[in-house]
Parts: sequence; structure tokens; C-alpha cells
Amino acid sequence: MVFSVLISVFFVSCARDEIRPARYDAKECPFCTLDKGVCPYCHGTKTCTFCDGKGTRLTVIPVLIDEKTHPTSYKEKCPYCNGKGVCRYCEGKGKCWACNGTAVIEDWTILNEIRK
Repeated sequence: MVFSVLISVFFVSCARDEIRPARYDAKECPFCTLDKGVCPYCHGTKTCTFCDGKGTRLTVIPVLIDEKTHPTSYKEKCPYCNGKGVCRYCEGKGKCWACNGTAVIEDWTILNEIRK
């Protein structure tokens, strides 16, 4: 008898309506979720992450055992920032490129620009 009462209390307590607000915000920018409004690629530094803002980067050719070549490296103009040294995603602004630093996306037509 006591066991059946406990079981019925358990099931009744689990059947209550959830009153917490939803955890997902449909307008929240999905690109800058860790640092709201900050460029997720350069983390607000405004510099190119591929060349550390120098405009040139060191390219290394690996050793190929079959061809017995020597490892070489050479410096080249950074192909990601075209030698400018600024972040290619935020264009040197330091703000998230998708929401322009607001951390909110009102109009999702930004996805059309990504698809181009």
C-alpha cells in the first residue's frame, strides 16, 4: 500500500508543466556566442590570424622520403589578407561580421551572402 502511494506521488510530481523560459534565443547570433559581438576569428584583435598581422607568412615544404628532397621554406605574401595584415572576416573592425557587433541577428538574409 505504501509503495503504491509513493509511486503515484512520484508520477504526479513528474507531470507538472514546465515554467522555465526557453534556453534558445532565435535572434542570438550563432557566430559570436562566446564573446558577444566580437569577431570569432580574430577575437577582436583586428589582425589576420593566418600571418599574425605581418602580411607575410612562412610556407614550409615537407620532406618527401621517396624523392629525397631537402626541407625548404619560403616567405610569401599572405593569400588570406592579401598582405594587408587585417582579419579577412571582419575586415579589420574587430566586430562579428554576421551581426556587426550587436550579437543579435534581426534579418537572416546574411546567409544569402555566405552562399555566394
